Amino acid sequence: MLGAQLDAVIESAPFGIGLFDRQLRHVRVNPLLEEMNGLPAAELLGRTPAELHPQVGLEAEVLYREVVESGKPRRDVVLTGELGSRPGDVRHWNASFFPVRHAGEVIGLCVVVADVTVERQLAEALAASEERHRLLAEDLQSSLLPPAMPKLPGVDLAAVYQPGTAVAAVGGDFYDVIELDDSAWLMVIGDVQGKGPIAASLTAAARYAIRTAAVATSEPAAILRTLNEVLLHRGAPDGTCTIACVLAERVGHRILLQSTSAGHPLPLVLRAASGVVEQVGSPGTLLGALADIRLTVSSATLEVGDVLVLYTDGATEARYRSAQAGVQLFGEERLCSLLAAARDVDSAQIAARIADAVLRFQAGRPADDLAVLVLRATDGR
Repeated sequence: MLGAQLDAVIESAPFGIGLFDRQLRHVRVNPLLEEMNGLPAAELLGRTPAELHPQVGLEAEVLYREVVESGKPRRDVVLTGELGSRPGDVRHWNASFFPVRHAGEVIGLCVVVADVTVERQLAEALAASEERHRLLAEDLQSSLLPPAMPKLPGVDLAAVYQPGTAVAAVGGDFYDVIELDDSAWLMVIGDVQGKGPIAASLTAAARYAIRTAAVATSEPAAILRTLNEVLLHRGAPDGTCTIACVLAERVGHRILLQSTSAGHPLPLVLRAASGVVEQVGSPGTLLGALADIRLTVSSATLEVGDVLVLYTDGATEARYRSAQAGVQLFGEERLCSLLAAARDVDSAQIAARIADAVLRFQAGRPADDLAVLVLRATDGR
């Protein structure tokens, strides 16, 4: 009775089962293993895998022999190759090999195998799709950022953008520098809600609305009010964004700043002479939610060597969780300390230091996008 039950289990198993002697010859196969081999049992019994399938069969025999000689099983071994009965048809199998013992001696082995070709093909197709998505996202994200920092007289400009996922996606952070004339330009940094195509659409609308508004006026508050109207007119759900906009005008060796913030982290100024870091302005209303918004314009002056830093909340709100301290934020204090120690380096190094420090703080696993825009006043030479 027990033997009949065992036979029934082997014959009806949802995976291939084969028994082999010490010479690696087929002794018994179930119907599913017949189907996997593409041959009936009569043509399998008494023959070795290498005789039936020269390429993958020879590879399998190396593993079979190892199990027979060592007496130790091998589990979840992936085999790939063509069957001798189906040339050109590459298949993938997941196999486990177990020694068969009698009176304490290994007399052969049992092979349990599943055809995982479909699963492998789906995984490869998914990986290829994810790679195409990653490349498309990178192209789309790069199209939403300036191709390069403009060369402006009397200033050293740099920027950095760091996506918030290992697999690149279109994020909501953006920045722009708009030349108004030889001695004046607008610096803009923003963060739109969401990610993906919706965020990309909103980012593009914000950037182009700002550039269009800058043709008519250079006043930061007026530009952001125009952007607010554009976002409200779009009527997109959750179509809000935060932005900091700074008008910079060169007068002699100084740079005069007019700054306004719409719900965005305030710009920072590093004083080269003292190492003091100051905030510029006061928070205003985020854009795209209300028709009546509050914006204030604040002024500041950069002397030679002073640095202006605009950034998104991917810096100060970067989080790190530990069992001892719980959740910690990178915070503005860390950012200001980092800036105070960087008054003797150029803009590119400052931007890189901020990005590197934030990434290290998160143990190399950023959860949000980060954009940084840095301007250092120079003597104009």
